Amino acid sequence: MPYGIANQQGQPDQRVAGHILDAALEGGITCLDTASAYGSSEQVLGTYFKQQTRSAHIITKLHLTVDHDTTLANLEEQIEASISRSMERLQTSCIPAVLLHRPNVLGIFGEKVTELLRKQVKRGNIGTMGASLLSYETQEFAANWKELQDDFYEIVQLPINIMDRRMFANGTFDKLRNANKKLFARSIYLQGLFFLQPTELRGNLEAAKPWLTLLHAYAEQEGMSVPELAFSYIHHLPGISSIVFGAETPEQVKENIALLGTPAISDETLQELATAFAKVPEQVITPAMWEVK
Repeated sequence: MPYGIANQQGQPDQRVAGHILDAALEGGITCLDTASAYGSSEQVLGTYFKQQTRSAHIITKLHLTVDHDTTLANLEEQIEASISRSMERLQTSCIPAVLLHRPNVLGIFGEKVTELLRKQVKRGNIGTMGASLLSYETQEFAANWKELQDDFYEIVQLPINIMDRRMFANGTFDKLRNANKKLFARSIYLQGLFFLQPTELRGNLEAAKPWLTLLHAYAEQEGMSVPELAFSYIHHLPGISSIVFGAETPEQVKENIALLGTPAISDETLQELATAFAKVPEQVITPAMWEVK
């Protein structure tokens, strides 16, 4: 799908997607993140690996629609239908890992939804379960945490980057780390915002100009590019198991893989970053508030 504020290529076709995946596997990447809500992503992966002798650990996401009228029977039907569709698109009889696309269902149904998901694991449809956090809204996280801390949910994917300090300020990151969750960091470039120049920002994003300018200054201070600074910050953060990144081209895949060799940021700069970005406005670090046309 056409994704990211800095996207210039639009949605890649199957041929280009194949080249992107070739570059990933040849570069040593072993895990691919997708979701039923990501356009035709699951179908693209299914088609690609049907023609391959090599494989990868695929993680997809389960999107459940719930409200005060949703029953357990309805929830079970949604789970069954969604998992079946994902298996069909991915052309597999078992999905290695599935994440709840929004874990609010845990706060509403608690252990009952966990039992429904355990059935899918016991049937061999799913290998590992986890959750993808959308935000660090304290009340919402607290409502889901009672069930999410169950060892059944092994993986937690979370938006995290230099500018977004919310998970540290409210204790979310420490709770997840202390619960021994495998933390998968996404949005490390803030959905592509870090790739833009301050002068390119328009509309609501103009509020990000001083913060993006500051980010450029710290990258220069550390002798790094902005992507190097952003990647290194997450790569060397204790508790992070893996980094999720997107790419429009094979070259971008190779560039991201190369960033694994970026050295750690100095302790002095890390302390300065923590202070400098402690109070970035919500509208800057929350893509849903950007409203860029």
